[in-house]
Amino acid sequence: MHMDELDITQIRLIAELVRLHSVSAASQSIGLSQSAASHALAKLREQLGDPLFTRTTNGFQPTPYGERLGIAAREALDTLQAGLASNRPFDARATTRRFTFYMSDVGQMVFLPPLLAFLKKEAPGATVRSAPIPLENPGAALSSGDVDLAVGYFSNLTTGFVQSLLIHERYVCVVRANHPQFRSGMTLEGFKNTQHAIADATGMAHAIVDRVLVRHGIRRDATLRVPGFHVLPTIVANSDLLAIVPARLAETFAAHVPIKILPMPIAMPDFDIRMFWHERYDCDPTNRWLRGILTRLFQGKDPRVGQKRK
Repeated sequence: MHMDELDITQIRLIAELVRLHSVSAASQSIGLSQSAASHALAKLREQLGDPLFTRTTNGFQPTPYGERLGIAAREALDTLQAGLASNRPFDARATTRRFTFYMSDVGQMVFLPPLLAFLKKEAPGATVRSAPIPLENPGAALSSGDVDLAVGYFSNLTTGFVQSLLIHERYVCVVRANHPQFRSGMTLEGFKNTQHAIADATGMAHAIVDRVLVRHGIRRDATLRVPGFHVLPTIVANSDLLAIVPARLAETFAAHVPIKILPMPIAMPDFDIRMFWHERYDCDPTNRWLRGILTRLFQGKDPRVGQKRK
């Protein structure tokens, strides 16, 4: 007999007959009339070439084949029920889930502290991991579920991914609090005459900074180059260097180190920070809950939001 010759009612009937040892009780359990259950059992006996169940002094008992089939039917139904129940609302208070993100160094400093503070209150059993962003095919781990969300600027998560704008970000300049060139604020002359600490562009969003400066005839005097932005505010606080960094990173450090935040001397385009997830997890309750938390924590600070599918 082939699987496609069975229907779900027959599978449920076999499982209940093994459990209850009664046609009338089994039929009532699955919502059939007793005559319909008897007819279904007769059809199964004919299809399978086995009595499946016989009347004994101990009730309606399965044959060896009927018992094996009934156990398999129960396991299959339990697995199906578990699968159907897996889409129930996410229970933050009970979870011990580890949430995994792709985030840049800046993203980790800006997004993780508020997120961890929230989880401590609302999902105390949850943990967080920020995974290294692979140079090639970052979408694979998002597709498999090994990574829940990518947060930042990603130009290579397109087909098969959903994205949502979290914040608009802008660039600012940071110098030490008492820098002699900027006692009265930012000036183009001071910007040109100050040595710079520069984070190497790791993506298209940051590569635009020098392109815009060059269009205005400005080439930065790079005394120091580092791989990422996150070390620049501390270095600037203890030197006469100037650094261009994302505004929220500057604001995060300004509460801890003596730096002054200044506007760019020329207009610089803003850039968007988005969260990305694979479309497989678009309706997943856990992923939806996590996205909702990030939206509540960060998107509300910037009213210009929206969602775009690709």
